[in-house]
Amino acid sequence: MPKISLSTMWAKAKFGHMAEFTTKAKELGFTHIEANASISPQRLSELIETTVPISSIHSPCPAVLSSRGIPISSLSLSSLDESERIEAVSFTKKTIDLAANVSARATVLHMGEVPIDLSLQDRLHKLHDGGYVQTKDYSHAKQELVYQRISQAPPYLDAARKSLQELSEYSRQKGIMLGLETRFHLHEIPNIDEMTELLNEVSESLVGYWHDVGHAEVQQQLGFSLHEEWLSRFKGRMVGIHLHDVLGISDHQAPGTGDMNWEMVAKYLSPGIIKVCEIGEWNNEEQMQGVVKFLQKKGVVN
Repeated sequence: MPKISLSTMWAKAKFGHMAEFTTKAKELGFTHIEANASISPQRLSELIETTVPISSIHSPCPAVLSSRGIPISSLSLSSLDESERIEAVSFTKKTIDLAANVSARATVLHMGEVPIDLSLQDRLHKLHDGGYVQTKDYSHAKQELVYQRISQAPPYLDAARKSLQELSEYSRQKGIMLGLETRFHLHEIPNIDEMTELLNEVSESLVGYWHDVGHAEVQQQLGFSLHEEWLSRFKGRMVGIHLHDVLGISDHQAPGTGDMNWEMVAKYLSPGIIKVCEIGEWNNEEQMQGVVKFLQKKGVVN
C-alpha cells in the first residue's frame, strides 16, 4: 500500500472525536495523518491517542493563543518586532518537539510575510475572477504589488533568515527535518528567489523544500512565478508535498475535482518524499471517495 497522509484540515467541524476522523481516513485509503496548524490541543491529544502514524506537523501546532492574545499562527517569523519574532520561534520549537515526540518526519514552516497594501491583493484576485486579467487595471495592480513587495522585503527577509538559522540548529538536536513551504500570497515569504536564498544558507540534512501544488498553481494563474519552475528548481531539496486541486484561484479542492496538471507534478516527485492531501473542510465525503486511487492513476502516489 502506498504511503499517503491526510491533513487534519479536512476534519474541521466534521467529527465529534478524532478517532472518527482517523477511521474515515483509513477507509478512504490514507495511511498517515498530518496535524494541521488549526488543530486544538484537545483534538491533538485525541489524534495522538489513536496511534495512527503522524507523517508531519504543520507549524505552529496546536492552535493556542500567544502572549499577545492573538492566535500563534498570526505571529511572524519575519517580524521586525524582536519580541514577536522570538515568540514565533519559541512556538515553532514547541512544534518541532511535538514532531519528535510523535515520531513525525518533518515540520512544515511558513517563514513570514512582508507588510504591503493587502487591498491591492484583494483587487487583483477580484479582477482575475471577473475575467479582467488582460486589462490595464490588472497590470497596474500587479505592478504596484510587485513594487511594494520588492521595496519592503529586505529587513523582513533578514528576520526570516535569522529565525531559520535558530530553528535549523534546534531541529538538528531533535532529528526533525524542516520543510519551507511555497506560499499562496505574494506578500508571504519566501517567493521563488527567496526560497533559493534560504535553502542555500542551511544544511540540506536539516532544511528542505515543501511544495504546495495549489499555492504554486495560483501564483502562476495570477501571473507571478510558474508552477513548474518551483518543482524543477527545488526537486532535489523536496521534503514533502501538499496535494490538492485548484478551481481558478480557489485551492484546497479534492484532487480530481479541479484543473491541476497532475502529470506535470508527478514528473518531479522522488519516491521518499512525504505526500499529504491538504483538503479543505468544505469538500464532502463523496468528493473524497477515490482521491487516493486518482492520485495513483496520475503517478503522483505509487
